[in-house]
Amino acid sequence: MKKKIAILHAQVPFVTGGAELMVNSLKANLISRGFEAEIIALPFKWYPENSLYDNMLAWRLLDLSESNGQKIDLVIGTKFPSYGAIHDNKVIWMIQQYRQVYDLYDSQYGVGNDVNGKQIRERVSNYDKITVQEAKSVYTISKNVSNRLKRYNGIDSEPLYQPPPMYGKYKTGDPGDYICSVGRLDKLKRNDLLIESLAHCDKNVKLKIAGKGPELENLISLTRKLKVEDRVEFLGFVPDGELIELYANSRAVYFAPVDEDYGYITLEAFLSEKPVITCNDSGGVLEFVEDGHSGFVVEPNSESLASSINKIWFDKKKSIDMGRSGYEIVKDINWDNVIKKLTCLL
Repeated sequence: MKKKIAILHAQVPFVTGGAELMVNSLKANLISRGFEAEIIALPFKWYPENSLYDNMLAWRLLDLSESNGQKIDLVIGTKFPSYGAIHDNKVIWMIQQYRQVYDLYDSQYGVGNDVNGKQIRERVSNYDKITVQEAKSVYTISKNVSNRLKRYNGIDSEPLYQPPPMYGKYKTGDPGDYICSVGRLDKLKRNDLLIESLAHCDKNVKLKIAGKGPELENLISLTRKLKVEDRVEFLGFVPDGELIELYANSRAVYFAPVDEDYGYITLEAFLSEKPVITCNDSGGVLEFVEDGHSGFVVEPNSESLASSINKIWFDKKKSIDMGRSGYEIVKDINWDNVIKKLTCLL
């Protein structure tokens, strides 16, 4: 009989991003290797404060020992607070913690300015310490996530890298006349910085920005304010086939989020043999991008960003060589090691 594996996931309804791609890919790869896998997801809401606590409690109260009279052999916790579920054979492949109480605590994204900020931080931190240490094995999606877990909770873990969902389908083409940016449009992704850099770039540089999100209108307004709307194309949601072409025909890929946990975009760019332009505070992206070799790592300001874009723009061969170097860095990342580690208890 096939071993039953439950993948635990907390999702904000109507929001789909890298975490959802990861758990769906995990399910598909478990099934392809002979396991019976299912995603168990609960809606996640972090506001008001009591909703956050209710979400944490909900995962603790679930009975995941069996389903329909059949034993669940393994549960894999992923995103906060899903890894809090109780099971006698639990492993964690941590996508992310509730960063608002950790590295983002005192930022505009954190809870440091909330009336009960200290209480929220204490309760979430205690939840993590207790529930993560219940697991028989603790893995993360990147060194950045592992370092954060160690720094704030004192818990050791092992990073397990996985390829992007369309692994094996990416291709490369001639470097085009645009820099592309892919992903959800929110403040942490810093597409505003990319747009601002156009003022310091060659006048022929264009941007293609793929994705949807709450910052779309602000970004459109910014292009108008800077009078660069004719050089920026907002593509919205891009289907998989078109996304492959978008990467393949770009000059380079911009991906400079604030302290990213992992970031499929880096790997997608490199598998498309395109250099990546990022910032020195972009977290997990820096585990792959080597400054001057496979891309550029710059200060998070428009002038530094523009300087790197111009270097790639005026040296097409350099762009091609850097993209090929990026490919060599990520070409051997695959699902085999991830599945082997996560299922070693079975």
